[in-house]
Formats: sequence, C-alpha cells, structure tokens
Amino acid sequence: MSRPTLSHIAEQLGVSTATVSLAMRGSPKISQKTRERVSVALKETGYIYQRSAAGLRTAKTHTVGVILNDISDPFCSTLLATIEEELSKAGRTVFLCNSNESVERQTEFLRVMAEYNADGVIVSPAIGSTPGDFLDCTGSSLPMVFVSRAMFELDVDHVVGDDRQAALLAARRLLKIGHRRIAFVGGDPSVSCFASRLQGYKEALGEASITFDEALVRACIPKRSAGFAAARWVAGLDPRPTAAICYNDTVALGFCSGLQGEGLFPGTNFALIGHEDIEEGEFVNPPLSTTAVSGREMGRMAAAILVERAAKPDAPPQRLVLPSELVVRESCTISDDVLHSGNAA
Repeated sequence: MSRPTLSHIAEQLGVSTATVSLAMRGSPKISQKTRERVSVALKETGYIYQRSAAGLRTAKTHTVGVILNDISDPFCSTLLATIEEELSKAGRTVFLCNSNESVERQTEFLRVMAEYNADGVIVSPAIGSTPGDFLDCTGSSLPMVFVSRAMFELDVDHVVGDDRQAALLAARRLLKIGHRRIAFVGGDPSVSCFASRLQGYKEALGEASITFDEALVRACIPKRSAGFAAARWVAGLDPRPTAAICYNDTVALGFCSGLQGEGLFPGTNFALIGHEDIEEGEFVNPPLSTTAVSGREMGRMAAAILVERAAKPDAPPQRLVLPSELVVRESCTISDDVLHSGNAA
C-alpha cells in the first residue's frame, strides 16, 4: 500500500492541502469541526507528519534542548518535569542532555541542537564551563536560556535563585543563635551559585564583626557522597565549627550522615542548614533546615522565556532572580550548653 499523502487526505475530505496542513498545526484559522475531521482522517490513514520537512520550510522544528547537571538530583528532576510540561503546552518536544557535569558532553549536545535547528536550549552550565563554551551558540541563531546557574558575562537570558540572599539568611540565622564558627560546605568556584552564596556568607559574617576564615570553606561536587566525605573534614578542624551551611540539600543529607559517624548530631550538638528545600529534607531525622527556592517556578519561567526568545530573537535579554526564604526545622537547633562549651562535641 502506498504511503498516504497530504493530497490524498485533502481529496478525501474535499478541502485544500493548505487547509489540512493548517489543521494539523492547530491553526485558529481553521474551524474546530474541520480540525477534528482532519484529525480523524490522519488516524484512519496512518499519515505521519514529517516535522523535519516542515522545519526546513518554516525554519522552526518545535524542538528544544535541555541540559541539566544531574537529573537524579531532586531539584533537577523538578526543573526538568516543569520545563517539559510547560514546553509541551507550547507545542515543543524536549531533547534531554544529562551532562553529569561534563563540559565535553554539554558542548557536543549544543552542537547537535544547532545542527538540527532546534528552537533553543535551556541549560544549567556544567562545572568548569566558561563563557567561551557558549560563545559559538550565542553568536548563532540558537536561542539560549540559562537556568539555576548562569554565565553573567554573557548577554543572554537567565533564571536563577537569589543565591546571595539564601546564604545571607542561613548565616544570619546561625549567627543570631550564637554560632561563631560556621563551615561553608559544597559547590564549585567555577559555578555562579558558589560565588553568590559565598558573598552572602561573607556579608553575614561582616555584619557580626567576624573575620572570614577561608579554612572553613570546602568546595565539592553537589552530590551526597561529597557531603558525606566533608563531614570528616569538618570534624577534624581545630577549633571545630559548631554549624555548617551546605550548597544544597543533597550535600547536606550526605553531610548529616557523615557527621553521625564523627559523633556529631545535627539538632543536638551541631547545627546544619541546606538549600533548595527538597521533599526528602522534611522527612529525615532530624528534619533539615534549608533555604527554599521554587524549582517549579524556575522551570516555568525558563520555558516561557525560551518560547518568547524563539519568537523574538532580537528582544532584550531577560534576567530573572527568584527570591529565597529560610525554612527553619530541627537540624539547626542546638543547646546553649553545647554551643558555649568550646567545640560542639
């Protein structure tokens, strides 16, 4: 049996091929009744819409690339689910790259998306990325929106959390209840979030007239295993910190487990605050204090901006910063006796 064509379907329905084409794309120029008739005919004949050919005619492929660092991370999962949901509503199909913090993998995916004439890319840059890794794309016709992490040196769209505010809120809370040696755990200096949070941490210390001590800062990849390893480091510091602020809740949960092996228990003789407010943090023992930023709102905005950028490539870049809020739970509670005894042991 020969493959059905647009002409066959148009002849069968007694309409023009242009009408069938517009109906397939959901054009409001075509009545709902006609669109339904076309839809039924497409199913009955087994016609497959060749989007690649349509893309050559319209310069639009209705595809979007999404690059995230680790989709097993709960915050990234929320971002991905929201981005996909919102882009689907806008008639876009998502192609995913789980970079696993690989700049090379990220670069290859960007190249492929440009070759396939994607409508754009939403990207959270991998650790070690530089502005140069994105210059070829930003100088081309491939729209790009940074999400969660940004390259502030580039004149492109981004949607990020207020990382400075998050660390400022966390540090102020710990300082207010009496902590003076607060460790700063996790993140990588090449990532925008790290610099912004370190700035907030330093500002809070300055407000309390406490000198910043670089020995209390430990950079590490944002994974639970890295948090677990950091616990031994913090336990070996002399004098030992009585509290810590972690890069994200995933690092904080690993750190919490590692602390217990060192005789330190968040909520009892050590105070701990994470970031991102993932669901698991609320149900561990003790419940994890954190600074919250909405992954769903971040994903929704990134998707909306990408669609706008694809439609208006010459519009000024949008740079959105979502506020953070402090969520206090039991992990940052500590008794005055322990707090003022020297080391929190």
